[in-house]
Amino acid sequence: MALVDIGDGAGIWQGPNVVLPGYRRLFGGQLLAQAIAAAGAAGKVVRSLHLVFIAEGRPDTPVSWSVEALQDGRTFATRSVVALQGERLLASGLVSLHAPDGSGLRLEHSIAPPAVPPPAETAAVAQLGAMAFETRPVLLDGPLARAPLPTVGSPPGHPVEPFWLRFGYRYVPKRQPETPAASGDAPAAPPPPALDGLAVGPPELAVWMRSPRPPRDAADQVSHQALLAYASDVTMMVAAMRPHAGVGFGSPAVEASAVTSHTISFHRPFRVDEWLLFVQESPAAAGGRAYIRGDWFDEGGEVVASCAQEILIRLAGD
Repeated sequence: MALVDIGDGAGIWQGPNVVLPGYRRLFGGQLLAQAIAAAGAAGKVVRSLHLVFIAEGRPDTPVSWSVEALQDGRTFATRSVVALQGERLLASGLVSLHAPDGSGLRLEHSIAPPAVPPPAETAAVAQLGAMAFETRPVLLDGPLARAPLPTVGSPPGHPVEPFWLRFGYRYVPKRQPETPAASGDAPAAPPPPALDGLAVGPPELAVWMRSPRPPRDAADQVSHQALLAYASDVTMMVAAMRPHAGVGFGSPAVEASAVTSHTISFHRPFRVDEWLLFVQESPAAAGGRAYIRGDWFDEGGEVVASCAQEILIRLAGD
């Protein structure tokens, strides 16, 4: 997600596109990540990003970012960001930044993550062209169950214990039918899970995700934030499709689908090369649109980031 200053200090940046196989337009996660990368402020990390997608981008044309500093204070900074391809406006948004709080007195809490199997017991998707992140979805027939509000964090000097051990979670996966095998052969392994939205279930989804390697500047929290913003655009639409039989990616029932706006807020430091659980739900779909929200949990069970997304989803024949 590295950007190059092409405006001689005038706040104009440009970076390479992520070209996805079989995808005719720019991936929205790229624009989210580049907006964060373009809006940097010395000594500050990103607090939140709100980006409105205005027009479809072409993967064969470079994207230029125009950045305007609206505020530069000791604690907060605000940037206006605009993405362009030539004269075509692709996206516009606001990035809020914040100097990390080093004081000892802070109000903290975190909701508990749902009871899901740990990543080692969850199968990875066969192919997810949108990103190189390792992605392991949890597709349940019933709603996700949560534990009561836990105590936040671990005692100083103690390693963080995985939340599924600390909360005493017990998860029994639904038995998958075995694929018939030829006589004398061992039973074939079940196919890997798909994230096409066609598996009917509640309007929610939990996905384990991690980057296969740390960002280039692993000590820079903003680099981790940019990559998490990229990942946050991969699966949220699936949560809105799950309750509707026959509605999914590539389904003839869907005439058009697109993200119209995306918001992400960052709460705590994290690393994208460690397992993170992205829990998403879609409380409403109406008027040709759907709304999805989600929380990112680290392995200690604390919320490190939250997202909200609005999508357009138009059914064939509407």
